[in-house]
Amino acid sequence: MLNPQWLDTFKVLVETGNFTRTAEQRFMTQPGVSQHIKKLEVACGCELLIRLGKGVELTEQGQRVYDYAQSLSKHEQALIESLKFDAPYEGKCLIGCSGALAQRLYPVLVELQVAHPSLSIHLEVAPNRTILNSIHASTLELGIVTQQPDEELFSSEKIGSESLGLILPKGALGNLSTNSADNSADNARSSQEKDIADILLSLGLINHPDAMHYLKLYFSHSGEQALMQLDPSRLPKRGYINQLSQILLPVSKGLGFTVLPIKVLDSFTNATESLTIYPATNDVAEPLYFVKTPHRSLPLRYQKIQSLIVETLNA
Repeated sequence: MLNPQWLDTFKVLVETGNFTRTAEQRFMTQPGVSQHIKKLEVACGCELLIRLGKGVELTEQGQRVYDYAQSLSKHEQALIESLKFDAPYEGKCLIGCSGALAQRLYPVLVELQVAHPSLSIHLEVAPNRTILNSIHASTLELGIVTQQPDEELFSSEKIGSESLGLILPKGALGNLSTNSADNSADNARSSQEKDIADILLSLGLINHPDAMHYLKLYFSHSGEQALMQLDPSRLPKRGYINQLSQILLPVSKGLGFTVLPIKVLDSFTNATESLTIYPATNDVAEPLYFVKTPHRSLPLRYQKIQSLIVETLNA
């Protein structure tokens, strides 16, 4: 790489045409200017200018080097100007979230980009660990995860929660009672708690990448004794699919059950006719966190995106 100081001296000399004025502008001595030019010519391996009395004339190679020095100067100035500019609706946004969240968020983000075409929104669908690794590697700038990460490695902010549902084929619960208003309510609930584990074991699981994580969370927080005592690893696997939009299809056909964020049902055709959500004693939800690298403010263009995400998730 050519020494930038030599190039600057050469550029000023060409523009002033005079060693004395170049020395003044560069706060150098005239011998210092001559030394810079000589070193640049040695580095380029050719003569760059011809000295004509007090002036200079460029050789063909010298003209090329001058054009190069001008280009570098313009690019540097453009870079400095760009660092001062932080447009709210312009630039690339690198975001990561789960597939379930992407189904809800991406249409909103697309509409934002339609309104502001200078935005370039890149949404990566990935599990928590991949999102955190990508933020650490600076390939993502903003992530949404369901577990608060190490505060020494990441900056996080809770933005809401996502309810989970134990989703079964329509009619799979048979005549089991839910909350009854009469005196038999306790007995009905007791019967339901006793039988739900048997129903799940009989149906089998439609597995997916997040299924085990969701099952453990759901079973332990549902308030259902039968589920709390059920080891998810005992459940027979009736199938596996890693495409979020297809997970509910085999469930709707009676092939098994699964656990997913309840909002996924909104995008499944005929969900009310073919699926049912188990009415557990407790609602089970995962917290949601914005995550980014610590001690770094995101560009202004992320502000509207973050507010839209929070608004959508809490709608």
